[in-house]
Amino acid sequence: MVKIRSDLSIFNSIMLKTPMITLLARLNHVSRIVPVSLGLLTLGLSPVAAIAGSAAWNQFDVCVTEIANHGVARNTAASACSDALIPKELSQCVTMIRRATPIDGDNALGACYQVRRPIDLGNCVADVYNAIPSLSSVSSEDELTTSENIPLLTLLNSCRASLRPGYYSECVIAVNRDVPDMTPVKALNKCLSAEDFPRDLFPAYETR
Repeated sequence: MVKIRSDLSIFNSIMLKTPMITLLARLNHVSRIVPVSLGLLTLGLSPVAAIAGSAAWNQFDVCVTEIANHGVARNTAASACSDALIPKELSQCVTMIRRATPIDGDNALGACYQVRRPIDLGNCVADVYNAIPSLSSVSSEDELTTSENIPLLTLLNSCRASLRPGYYSECVIAVNRDVPDMTPVKALNKCLSAEDFPRDLFPAYETR
C-alpha cells in the first residue's frame, strides 16, 4: 500500500510539473495522424475507383468484344449482350464452345442466348465433345443430309434443350462408351428422351 501511494504521488507531481502547452502540443501531434492515414487510404483507393470505371470492368464491353472475336458481327453481339441477364456468362459460354469444338460463333451464340444458365450449356457441349471427338466426323443418319455439322448441331441443341446439362453430358458419355453399337447421335437422343419420360413418372415406359 505504501508503494502504491508513493507511485501515485510521483505521477501527480510529474503531471503538475508538465506545462499545459507541452501536453497540448502532444495531443496536436497525435491528432495529425488521423488525416495522414485517411489520405493514404484515399490514395490507395483512387486507382481502384479509376479501374472500376474503365472498359476492362464493363461486362457489356467484354461480352461484345469476346463474342466478336469468335467471328460474330459486332451488331449481333451487341444485341445479344444488351439483352443478356449476365453478359459475361453469355460471352464465356460462346468462348467455351468455340475453344472446345469446331462449332462456329453464330451457332454457339444462338444456343447460349436461349438458355438461363449459359455456363452449364458451355460445359455440357465441351465435356461431351472432349469425350467423343468423333462427333465432328460422324455423318448424319438422315440420308438427305450428309453435312458433318449435323452431329455437332445436334450436340449443341441437345445440351440447350436439356433441363440438367451437367447430368445430360454424363449420360451421353456413359451411354456412348458402355453400350455396344451405340452411335454418338443415338446417345444424344436417348439421354434427352430419358429426360422427357422419367421412369418415376412413367414406370411402364420402355426405351428402345
